[in-house]
Amino acid sequence: MGCSLVLSFGLAGCVNPQCSTEISGSPEGVVSSVKWATGFGFSPDHKILWVAGESAEDTTFWAKGTADVLVDNGRLNRLPAAPLNLATWSTTHVPFVLALASERQWVGCGYLDRVKRATEGPQLNLGGDAGLSEETLLASGADVLTSYPFGDPMEGVERRTGIPVLAFAEYSESHALGRAEYIKLFGWLLGKPALADSLFDGIESRYQILVGEAKREANASGWPSVFTGSESGGQWTAPTEDGLVAQMVADAGGKYAFNSQMAERYGLRRAGTNYEVQLEQCALIAEECDAWGRVVYAKGGWTMADVIGEAPWCDFSSKLVFHCNTAEVDYFGDAILEPDRMLADLISVLHPEAAQPSALPYFKRTPLK
Repeated sequence: MGCSLVLSFGLAGCVNPQCSTEISGSPEGVVSSVKWATGFGFSPDHKILWVAGESAEDTTFWAKGTADVLVDNGRLNRLPAAPLNLATWSTTHVPFVLALASERQWVGCGYLDRVKRATEGPQLNLGGDAGLSEETLLASGADVLTSYPFGDPMEGVERRTGIPVLAFAEYSESHALGRAEYIKLFGWLLGKPALADSLFDGIESRYQILVGEAKREANASGWPSVFTGSESGGQWTAPTEDGLVAQMVADAGGKYAFNSQMAERYGLRRAGTNYEVQLEQCALIAEECDAWGRVVYAKGGWTMADVIGEAPWCDFSSKLVFHCNTAEVDYFGDAILEPDRMLADLISVLHPEAAQPSALPYFKRTPLK
């Protein structure tokens, strides 16, 4: 699911002549202090937060307090100035709240039994697989509910409850730092923009240092080509070259196998953000690669026996094989705000001399047994 960047953003009709003057054009022209993310930004004075949708018409604009501002399409969501009570539906939003130490403002959470939380975290579970409990949402005292737009799970909620829904797709960002930068969105919501900026600056600095180390090592020892993806129903799917996986492989000093040249060479079909690959094609592409990496969920651990059982058509005898086991690490939660740690782990796999893995690595070489 992509986020459109072709939209207009304007401030107009101010009663106070000292307020912001009219601004028009695309978000690129008005973003302030957002470096990597493409799905949100701020007006230069930070009075307005914009959140991109799938089209210009789906873009939402948000202001806190009684800021004397208008947007050109008139659709401005107003929130209390502070303190703001926040409810979250997506579990991927929880790490941002915890990183900002805002548990007291966090009044409700979807899928509460599946998330880690501090003692002062929300006591109200908004629901789960069966859907949102609007009665519980109202009881929480939330000023805003954050969600994801995929499938429009909150259709009609604002109309029925009066609580605005802020939907965004951090998972669609093509760079790990783009995902992590959404901490600035939460910092704006929760009244902690300086802390959010500081936390992100540290993440970005550590990540960029590691990219430099990986590049130097790869230039000296080589850039290993990396095969990845997953199998379902006899067909392999792999992320395209313009996504987060390919970017992280490149930042770790590797070459991502499923690039546009490979796709054209083998006639791979693109379906959204993935390539669809027949197993016969997989065998040919994998034969050219130096490394094989997978994200798996294996409570009992993941070994080479599992790898071979999954892909008997591949000769692993000369390949570097690694994995991330989501049963052991929070790949879909904590990892959003630990791209530097993820990168260090991946570098330690592809270039063992360039970085040291963390104590509980996201990525590690797959053991024989």
